Amino acid sequence: MTNTIRHRPFFVLVYLLAVPVFAANEAGERKIFSITRTDSPPTVDGRLDDPAWLHATIVDDFHQQTPNYREDATEKTVVRLLYDDDYLYVGADLRDREPDKVVATQLIQGRNFNADDRFLIAIDSFNSKRNDYLFEVNPNGMRSEVLRETNSRFIADWVTIWEAESAMNEHGWATEIAIPFKSISFDPNLDLWGVNFARWIIRKQEFDLWSSNERLWWAADSGEMSGISGIQQGLGLDIIPSVNLIQSEDFNIDSDELTVEPSLDVLYKITPSLSATLTLNTDFSAAEVDQQQVALDRFSLFFPEKRDFFLQDAGIFEFGNLNANGRPFFSRRIGLSADGMPIDIDVGGKLTGRSGALSIGVLGVHQEAYKDVTAKDLFVGRVAANVLSESSVGVIVTSGDPTSNDSNTLVGTDFLYRNSDGPFGQIVLGQVWYQQSDSPGLNGENRAYGGVFQVPNDRLNVSLGAMEIQENFTPALGFVNRSGIRQLDSTIRYRTRPQTGRWREIDNQIQATLVTDITGKVLSRSTRIRPLSLLTQTGDLVFIEWQQNRERVLNEFPLFGRLPVPAADYEFDRYRIEFSSGTQRPISVVLAFEDGEFFGGNRRQTFVDFEWRQSAHFFLGLGFTENTVELPNGRFTSHLGRLRTDIAFNARWSWSNLIQYDNVAEVVGVSSRLRYEPVAGREMLLVLNHGSSIENDNNLFSTNQEIVLKASYTFRY
Repeated sequence: MTNTIRHRPFFVLVYLLAVPVFAANEAGERKIFSITRTDSPPTVDGRLDDPAWLHATIVDDFHQQTPNYREDATEKTVVRLLYDDDYLYVGADLRDREPDKVVATQLIQGRNFNADDRFLIAIDSFNSKRNDYLFEVNPNGMRSEVLRETNSRFIADWVTIWEAESAMNEHGWATEIAIPFKSISFDPNLDLWGVNFARWIIRKQEFDLWSSNERLWWAADSGEMSGISGIQQGLGLDIIPSVNLIQSEDFNIDSDELTVEPSLDVLYKITPSLSATLTLNTDFSAAEVDQQQVALDRFSLFFPEKRDFFLQDAGIFEFGNLNANGRPFFSRRIGLSADGMPIDIDVGGKLTGRSGALSIGVLGVHQEAYKDVTAKDLFVGRVAANVLSESSVGVIVTSGDPTSNDSNTLVGTDFLYRNSDGPFGQIVLGQVWYQQSDSPGLNGENRAYGGVFQVPNDRLNVSLGAMEIQENFTPALGFVNRSGIRQLDSTIRYRTRPQTGRWREIDNQIQATLVTDITGKVLSRSTRIRPLSLLTQTGDLVFIEWQQNRERVLNEFPLFGRLPVPAADYEFDRYRIEFSSGTQRPISVVLAFEDGEFFGGNRRQTFVDFEWRQSAHFFLGLGFTENTVELPNGRFTSHLGRLRTDIAFNARWSWSNLIQYDNVAEVVGVSSRLRYEPVAGREMLLVLNHGSSIENDNNLFSTNQEIVLKASYTFRY
C-alpha cells in the first residue's frame, strides 16, 4: 500500500472524485430593491438619528452563512440606504441583545480588524457580476477597503477615500457610511448596480449575509440596487501633493545625507468609469516594509505589492488568476532592484477603468538609471471584455526590461468562464490562458500556457489545473521562479457540517502537484493529505497533515546559503500538526509543528504566532519560526522572529513598530511609524527604518538608517 501511494499520488484523489454529492442551487432570482434619493443628507456620526433616515430604503432580510446556512440571523440587522448627487449613504443598525459583548479592538485606520465585529457592503457599480468594491467598518469606526476581482481574488492593499463613523448604543452598535461617487468608477447610464451586505458577530463566529449562493458572496452572488441616476463626480480631479524629508545614513561608508523629495500624484476621471493617474518624482520610502520570509527550496520568493500608485485599480491588470509563477505582470519589478532597494521613478501614468463591457488598463513608467542599467521606459496594457453572463476574455501586452539593458516584450490572452448554475446546481469555474515573450538571444521555447477547472462549492470543492512554462519564457515585467516545466495540480476537499455539537466543520482534503520537464521527466511531486481538519463553534481550528514529496535536484544549490544540497533524486515524507485559536479572544495563538525527512536528511519546524489585543489602544504580536535542518553535509538552524506593537492614542494618532530578526540573512530590522490621519486623504507620517547586521560574536552592528517625514494632502474637485 505504501508503494502504491508513493508512486501514484493521484490515485486517492481520483477515487474520491467518484463520491456522489447532492446540493441544490439556492441562488434563485436575484434580490432587488430601489434606493431613495435625498435632498437633506444625514450627518455621518454613527447615531442614525437624522430625519433623513426615516425616508430611506430599508434592507433587513439577512440570513446566516455560518454556522447554519440559510437560517435567520440570530441578531437583527437593519440597513438604510440613501443617495444624493455626490454620495451613497449607508446606515446600519446592528442590534445585539448583549451589547457589552460586542468586540471592537482595532483603532488604527487601515489595519486588519478581522478579530472585531464588523459591517460590510459590496458594490458592483457596473453590475458586471464579476468585480466589486468591498467596504467594511468596525464598532470603532475604523475603515477597510478591498478590491474583489473575477469572483476569486482579493486585492487587500487598495486604498480610497470614504467616510464612516460608528457608535455603541443600548441596543448594540450602529454605523454610518458615506461613499463618494468620486472614489469609485461607474457607468452614469446604468441605474442598476450589484450590491450586497454582510455582518460578522465575532463572539458567535456568525457571518450574516443579505444575498448568497452556496455560501458564496462574490459579485456574481450579489443582489441588485435600482434607481440611481443623476449622480456626479464634479471635475473628477484629485491633486495629491506630498513632500518627503529624508535623512539617510550608511554606517558602512560613514555617509550621511539629508534630502527633500517633493512628489505629485494627479487622478482625473476622464469619465465616471475611466481614470487617468499621473505620478511625478514618486518616492516610496514611506511604504511599509516587507515581512521577512525564509526560502526552504531553490526558488525565488514572492512578495506582495504595497505601493499606493501601483495598487490603484490593480485588479484590472490581473491575468489568468495566476498567483505567482508565470505572472505576465508583477508591479514590484518596477522601481525596485533585485535586492529590494528603491529605484527612482521620474514619471508614471495609468489609464484604468471600464467602458461598456470592456475593462481597460494602461501603465507607463519612466524608471531612472541605476548601477549599470540605463533609464527605462516600461509599458503594460491590459484589456478584458465581459462575455456571457459572468465570464470574460482579455489580452495583455508588456514592453521593457527594468533589470537589464536588453529589450523584452510579452503578449498574452486569457478566458475566464463562470456559471453559477452549472451541472447539478453547482457553481463551475474554468480558466485558460496563453503567453509568449520575446527577448534578444532567446529564440523558441518562449511560451507559457495553462488552465484550471474548479467546482468551488461548500460541500465538495474540486480543482484541476495544468500549465507549461517553457525554458525561454521571460516576462521581464512579470514573475517566473521556475521555467522549463509542465505542472499538474489537483485539489479535492470534502466538508461535513454537523448540525449539533462542538464541531462546526469537519474537512478532509487531498492536494497533489506533479512537475515535470518538457520531456515528461519528473522534477517534483507532492501529495498533501489532511485526513482531518476540525473547526469548532468558537473558531478554533486544528488539523493534521501528511506530505509525500519527491524532488529531483539537477544542480547543487545552497540551502540557507550555507548547506549544500547535492544534485540527486530525493523522496521524503513529512508530517504536520497545527492549531489556531479563535481571534475573537483577547489572546489568540497559532501553533504548528512539522517534522520529517528533507533532501536526504531531516527538517524540524516549529512555528508560534501570539497576539494580545489588550484593548483598542494596544496590540502586541509575536511570531517565531525555527527550522532545524540536518543534512549529510552539515546542520543549521534558522530563526525568523517578529515583534509588532500598535499603540492607538485615538482614531487619528497611532504609533506602530515592527522588529524583525533573521539569522539566515544575519540582519535585524526595525521599522517605526508614527501616523496622523485627521480625515481620509490627509496624512502625516514619521518613519524610522534601521538595519543592523549580526556579527560572528552575535553582536549587532548598525548598517543603515533612514528617517522619513512625509506629509500628503488630497485636494478633491
